[in-house]
Amino acid sequence: MHRRARSILRGEQGLSMILVLCIGALFVALSAALVYAASVLTANANRQLLEQEAYQLATSFSDVLEGELNKEDSSFAKFVNEQFMFSQSYGKDIYDLESQPKEFAWKPKGSQPDGGAEAITVTLRRRPGDGADKLNQTANSTSAADLRDLLNTLEGENRKGMAIVDLQLDITVTVTKNGESFAFTRTYDRTVKYDSDGSQAKDNKFPKVYYTINNSTTKYYRISDLRFYALGDGEKTIDDNTISSNRLTFHCDTSQQPDSITYTRGAKQSTSKTQE
Repeated sequence: MHRRARSILRGEQGLSMILVLCIGALFVALSAALVYAASVLTANANRQLLEQEAYQLATSFSDVLEGELNKEDSSFAKFVNEQFMFSQSYGKDIYDLESQPKEFAWKPKGSQPDGGAEAITVTLRRRPGDGADKLNQTANSTSAADLRDLLNTLEGENRKGMAIVDLQLDITVTVTKNGESFAFTRTYDRTVKYDSDGSQAKDNKFPKVYYTINNSTTKYYRISDLRFYALGDGEKTIDDNTISSNRLTFHCDTSQQPDSITYTRGAKQSTSKTQE
């Protein structure tokens, strides 16, 4: 009887030892899983922090460029207005096709603080604006009074030009920091005005708005009311008696810089993470 009892106790002790070992192994596995999960969460948190820092740098740099864009004398505004938004070398037809992208890459010097970006890339794209067709318009009317009102509308207040959104500009800022990159894009509407006052045309001081009449290539400048002047072709007056035989087409001379340029944010804005 005593032998049997001792045998049972020894068996239970062995089972208890196995049970303890299994529980210990389970705790070790759970601890390893917790450590791994914590490391993954920490890595994700660090990555999100770096992504947020890259995003903040990209938007901040974009704000700086926006301020420079509307400074007429800034080097950035001069390049954009006098070259990128003006030259066909970035897209054959400025008012028909989207341009090829123009990219500028910047990397800090060795003295750059650790909190700064490793690299910044600025990419420009240009496309025709919603008002590009207003740069050339046919002015049809049935009376001299109606034609006069129409021309005054086309030429804007005080003949200082109608506000025309002729082009759109995308500015994409891509920032890289500690291997994380973010691209931030803003779209701007470019609004231009062309001075149309041709009162000094006879003194060879021509505005940037002119008219063609009946599909002629001769440039006529509106000097007052319905009086037009063309160099070498004299003066032409349109009234109720002649309006039916004269079809006018309004033109902005886009071969010259507009008299005023302003940029305002358009509807499009996007942010994206880029792959390294």
